[in-house]
Amino acid sequence: MIDASTSISTFKAGHCRTISRKSRSWERIQADHVRRTGLAKEETSLVSNRHIVLLNLKGNAERGDYALDGKSASFVPRRPGSVLFIPANCHWTGWEVGASSGAYLSISVEPSLVAELLGRRAINQNVCFSPVLGCEDPVLMSAARGIGAEISDRSPLGALVAESYVATIFAQLLRTQQFVPDVRKTGGLSPASLSRVIEKIDEDLESELSLAQLAEIAGLSIPHFCRAFKQTTGAPPYAFIVQRRIERAKEYLSHSSMPITDVALICGFSSSSHLANAFRREVGMAPSTYRAL
Repeated sequence: MIDASTSISTFKAGHCRTISRKSRSWERIQADHVRRTGLAKEETSLVSNRHIVLLNLKGNAERGDYALDGKSASFVPRRPGSVLFIPANCHWTGWEVGASSGAYLSISVEPSLVAELLGRRAINQNVCFSPVLGCEDPVLMSAARGIGAEISDRSPLGALVAESYVATIFAQLLRTQQFVPDVRKTGGLSPASLSRVIEKIDEDLESELSLAQLAEIAGLSIPHFCRAFKQTTGAPPYAFIVQRRIERAKEYLSHSSMPITDVALICGFSSSSHLANAFRREVGMAPSTYRAL
C-alpha cells in the first residue's frame, strides 16, 4: 500500500497472498510493512506526488526490467537490506521475479517535508533527487528500519522520531547525489543517462568497470562520454568511481565492525594499503582514524 494521495496504476501487482500488512502515518509520512507469499512475476506502474523509499526485508528480486519516465533503466538485483528510491513525480514501470515469499517496507514522504528538513542545504545545491533502483547503503537501511519499528510504537514522540529518520534518509541521498546538476545545464549527460551510469557504478563498485561499458550505457562514444560525464559531475569517470568507493568505505567504517582489509575489498580496492592511500588523499586521514572518530 502507498498513501492514497499518490497516483498509481499498479504497484507490485501479481498473483500472491498477503500474510500481513501494518501501516502507520505521521502527517506527511506514511509507512507500510507488508509480508507476502506465493510470489511470481510482479508488475509495477507507479507515479506518486510523494518520494517513495522501499526497503527489501525478505526475499531476493533476481531478474526484471524497469523503465523510468518511459526510458529503459537497468534492473538492479536486490537482496534483503537493499533500498530502492523513486523521487516524486517519476513514473516507474516494469516487472521483476525472485523469491516465492518476501517482505518489504514502503515509506512515502511529501516533498514539502523533505524541503523543510533539509532547508538551505538542498536549495544551495540545486538538488534534484535521482532514482536509486537498488543499493546496499547501511545508513539508508538503518534509518528505514527505524521508521519501520515506529509502526507498532504508539509513543506520542513517534512523529518526531519518524521525521528524524526521514531527515537521515534524505541527507544521505543528498550526500551521495550531490553531483546531480542543475537541469538547466547543457552539454552534459541527461538525468536518465546519469542515473543509469551511476546505478551501474554502484552495482559493480567492487569490480573494474571499463569506460567502454559506461559509455555504452549512456549511448555515447568514449570521448564524448568522458567529456559529458566530467561536465555533469565535475570529475572524470575514474576519479568519480574512487569517490564513490571512498563514500561506501566510510559507511562500513562508521556502521560496521568489518576488518579494514575486508572493507577495502568489498569497496573495490585491491588491498588495505590501496584503500588507505586513496582515503588519505580524499579524506585527509587514515581509515582507522576515521573509524575511531
